[in-house]
Amino acid sequence: MGALRSGVYRIVSWPGEGPDSRVLTAGEQGVTVASPGAAPEREQEWSVEVREDGLAAIQIPARLFPSRSLSYKEVEKGERLILGPVSDFPTREWKITLAPQKVSPPAFSIGVADDEESLVAVISPKLIFPPELELVPSSGDLENCWAFLPVERD
Repeated sequence: MGALRSGVYRIVSWPGEGPDSRVLTAGEQGVTVASPGAAPEREQEWSVEVREDGLAAIQIPARLFPSRSLSYKEVEKGERLILGPVSDFPTREWKITLAPQKVSPPAFSIGVADDEESLVAVISPKLIFPPELELVPSSGDLENCWAFLPVERD
């Protein structure tokens, strides 16, 4: 798998499976990460719309209009990720980049689209429960990457 395609995904801390995996979750407390199954499925399913230039909108709930998008207030190190307001239009866009390491499942970074510092979304190291996400400078490490696991529909 090369570039990410548009679709509905569970966005999981890389490598995507195992006892330490965390799923990007949107709930009453905003954007957090939780163990797989620790929140209703609809709170862990994200619609990713990828444009031809590679930028993408990451929205929840998937398949609902108007949806809310993965967002932030300011482009700065340590800024917490939030759910953008429904009125947030156009939707915040992200630069989803395949990690150079050849791993399975493929690892992606979720970066700020227009940013000189290459800030990416990571699980905050702060001892907060539930864990939040924040923007930090890209390190290229797989520990700051995400697996996009397609949601299978019947």
